[in-house]
Amino acid sequence: MQDTIAARPSWGHRLGGIEGLRGIAAVSVVFYHLGLTASFHLLTGPLEVAFTLFNQGLTLFFVLSGFLLYRPFASAIMQGKPLPSIRRYAYNRLLRIYPVYIVIFVVTGILVGAVYLKGSTHGFGPDNIGRLTDPLKIAANALLVQMFIPQYVMSGLPVSWSLTAEITFYFVLPLVAVLALWRIRKGTNKTSALVWGPLVMVVVSLGIAAWSDDAASRMGSDEAGEFRFGQTVSAVLLRSFLAHADLFAYGMLAAVAVVLLHQRGVQRVHTGIKAAIVFGAALLVFIGVVLARPALSHLSGVAAALVLVAVVLPSSSRNGSLNRAARVLEWLPFRFTGVISYSIYLWHLPIIFWLITHHRTFGQDSISVALNGLLVLAITLPLSALTYYAVERPAMKLKKSMVKTKKAEPDLATIPR
Repeated sequence: MQDTIAARPSWGHRLGGIEGLRGIAAVSVVFYHLGLTASFHLLTGPLEVAFTLFNQGLTLFFVLSGFLLYRPFASAIMQGKPLPSIRRYAYNRLLRIYPVYIVIFVVTGILVGAVYLKGSTHGFGPDNIGRLTDPLKIAANALLVQMFIPQYVMSGLPVSWSLTAEITFYFVLPLVAVLALWRIRKGTNKTSALVWGPLVMVVVSLGIAAWSDDAASRMGSDEAGEFRFGQTVSAVLLRSFLAHADLFAYGMLAAVAVVLLHQRGVQRVHTGIKAAIVFGAALLVFIGVVLARPALSHLSGVAAALVLVAVVLPSSSRNGSLNRAARVLEWLPFRFTGVISYSIYLWHLPIIFWLITHHRTFGQDSISVALNGLLVLAITLPLSALTYYAVERPAMKLKKSMVKTKKAEPDLATIPR
């Protein structure tokens, strides 16, 4: 343990391994949705555990958002500096989320016709997969407010419900930071003030989860599906930010931990400490899969936050270089997949829908899952690279034109792609 602490860190700016984690999350989501659609019967077969774990890709995305967006606010508060510009923050979030979303929504939802017309509980027939024509539904989806309107729940781009939750978090995050500052002025120490908001988010989300699990346990499978995903008021709540707030909060708490270590000058962390953190994360997931399946997403959120901390911590070497896990995640295929992961997240389900409705999938057995996965990725990756370079990257460059600062912290923010 002698080499755990050193004077000055070199890991406070760019965090290695982040893009690789995004890439893993994106591919996990793709394969989970393959199981949910093209190979749905495998969700109860021998591959059930694998698909259950793939379903935690979105959990990782939400945790990453909480970590990466809260970190600059937590760092400013810990150092006694002004908060990041809220105007610039809002402008950056708009540019990151909206341009490529609207492009892919128009292509898949209006031109090609490969989105939900009614919602995810209505199957994959021509009455539910196709081209949106209702002007009000199109407008609601274009503005990403469809999840606030019960009759439009889960319509449009299949993953867009998570974008609505993400955008809600964008509004909540600065309020949490301002509240932390207010508590500090009232005499609360900085660390307590920074963790108070995320802990409230955890309590609210777990309370909603307990209520929904209890209510669904008294319903049949079809009724429970409508309760959670149908065109109902309950689905508006259960697909909202409030129901997933704990996942963002786990990332926010990880951000506070990393900022604290940075502030205290931690430059080297022994490999054994990081291995213990990863082991703890794996144990939480194991408990969720084997013993506490209803709590799996919450336990996976904590596990994802632990893995994230282990990845961004510096190595045990003297130069504060990337640790081994981060170096693996910086491998070009992982990193590039992470760079284009938002487009992957938006494209993949309309592509799966198109393949299903045009009878282009390979089948529904376990071998076909791999073949269907390769087929979907073969289409999704080039399209995602195209929209990243043609839409996402130019939009992100516009961020720099708004405010010129002497030394800006890199924008590491992510979304549930």
